[in-house]
Amino acid sequence: WTPTTEQIRILRDLYYNGGVRSPSAEQIQRISARLRQYGKIEGKNVFYWFQNHKA
Repeated sequence: WTPTTEQIRILRDLYYNGGVRSPSAEQIQRISARLRQYGKIEGKNVFYWFQNHKA
């Protein structure tokens, strides 16, 4: 998965401004659905993105 610029912007906004650090399965599905407007993405991509940013 190679995120689009817009997907990265939204993920960073959720992480830094929204305080989302460990999204629940339901949140991951909602985030994935939103990001799908900008390109291919799966729930596991969102999950691992947050895991990698906590490290």
